[in-house]
Amino acid sequence: MAIFRPLTMRQGLILIVLAALLPVVVASFFQGLSTLKNTQSLAFERLSSTASAVAERQRDPFVIAQHLLLAHSANSDVTNVTSRCASALRASLSSYPPVTNIARTTADGIVRCSAMPHTGMVSLANESWWQRGVKAAGMTITKVPVFAPIARRDVLFLILPIRGANGQADGTLSAAIDVGHLRAALQKAEIGNDGALAIVTRDGSIVTQGNRSLAFKPDVSAGEDQPVEARDARGVEWIYTLHKLYGSDLFVVYAEPRDQLMALAVWQIRASILLPVIAILLATVAIWVGTNRLALIWLRDLRTVSARFAKGDFAGDRRRFDRAPEEIAAFSADLHSMADVIDRRNTDLTQALEAKSLLTREVHHRVKNNLQIINSLLTLQSGRVYEGAAKEVLAQTRSRISALALIHRLLYEQDNGYERGEVVIDNLMTELCTQLRGASRSASNVELICHASSFPVPIDYAVPLTLFVVEAVTNAFRHAFPKETRGEILLQFHLDDDDAVLDISDNGQGYIVSDEIGQMGTELMRGFATQVDGILSITSSEGIGTRVVLRFPLPNAAGTEKQRTDNPPAI
Repeated sequence: MAIFRPLTMRQGLILIVLAALLPVVVASFFQGLSTLKNTQSLAFERLSSTASAVAERQRDPFVIAQHLLLAHSANSDVTNVTSRCASALRASLSSYPPVTNIARTTADGIVRCSAMPHTGMVSLANESWWQRGVKAAGMTITKVPVFAPIARRDVLFLILPIRGANGQADGTLSAAIDVGHLRAALQKAEIGNDGALAIVTRDGSIVTQGNRSLAFKPDVSAGEDQPVEARDARGVEWIYTLHKLYGSDLFVVYAEPRDQLMALAVWQIRASILLPVIAILLATVAIWVGTNRLALIWLRDLRTVSARFAKGDFAGDRRRFDRAPEEIAAFSADLHSMADVIDRRNTDLTQALEAKSLLTREVHHRVKNNLQIINSLLTLQSGRVYEGAAKEVLAQTRSRISALALIHRLLYEQDNGYERGEVVIDNLMTELCTQLRGASRSASNVELICHASSFPVPIDYAVPLTLFVVEAVTNAFRHAFPKETRGEILLQFHLDDDDAVLDISDNGQGYIVSDEIGQMGTELMRGFATQVDGILSITSSEGIGTRVVLRFPLPNAAGTEKQRTDNPPAI
């Protein structure tokens, strides 16, 4: 079964702060996600609007060139290639530099007239872009920049096929749009933006780009004005958008590195999460330091003082808590006041206990002296009695009185025995066996052996047990051994779990137990056994001996330390 330790004050305060700030952290987290989403949406809108604005500005040369071609296709001087063809073309380009040239080619691909002057014959018949344009049903544009032989620069050709009256191909009208002009416009548009601009064809080929190179090939099929992610050869992630520049043939691409584009959003979400976490950490540190300085140091000192009080040292240390917080100082004052009261009461109780102990010890001493006086009187009286039975009764009475006196002597002689009202069994049995041996000096042929474990019994038990031993041993001395018969009396007193067992046996002549019913000695032993709630067992066999066993429960077995002696004293 798991055991949960109670929280410390510091841990409890930290949990309270965590519980209070946790909703803030959660709210900040979701707010950060919302901010990230909004910032991301704004970033994508900025990408799209930049591409759209650049496309609108870059579209003008293509629109103007388209209008010029359509207008010249209706001019008979141009379509019929008259002497006024070149001047008509030149007049239309006098004020618009992006369209560098317009030329009229016949069906054989020969340039017949041009806005820009040229020398010699210029043939476009072998150019794939011209071949495609002359056969087209409508206006077309070259897929990649082409070097113009008349303009002497890279251009994009816008090509309009010319049809004769019979519908047959009669050459083309082509307008050359300067790629350098488009590049300069892209470079100018990059100023104030952090990304890269480029014009690409339908298959993703780059026509021209600004100062920042486009390091990847865009996917034109991804859709117009949609944010698209790409990775360049170095592993850098980009986000770009597309916007149509001319029909479905040319597109403006605007791209920025993902880290750069999302830097603000990432910073905002990090800040929204880190700030509450930092607040929790600072609060935790503040609680850690504050509780230590304001409470824990003083509580440890109070615990030390309380431990000293528990050990009986009530001196205390009031001045130490003068600088403590008010509540702890008040608690310390109450604790010291309580200690003073306990100290005074302890002093009074100690004095009263000492007086009681002296009185009790004196009582036991006087009882012992009185019993000895009575014993002396009986001894004197016994000296004047000549009848055997009466003399034996007096001797047995003296043994009983001496045994009682022994108990009181042991009570006041042993340390604290008189205070607890207890007698240690091994001491009592050793002294008692010595007395019984002395009282039976005439039976020198009988040996008395005593083995007793060391454990205390209260005086209420010591008295009947002592008298029980006196009866059992004196009976053995008197009846078990005929004159001059050698023998042994064995007394054993030991513990058996929660019971004590008193075992007295002899190897004398024995007797028939039923013959002793009603005898005074047996009745006394039964009475003493009843006083200790014990069970008496007497067994005897003629020629073998007698055994008397008393088993009784210890009065406080659960709280008494049972001391077994491996080598008990033998007498």
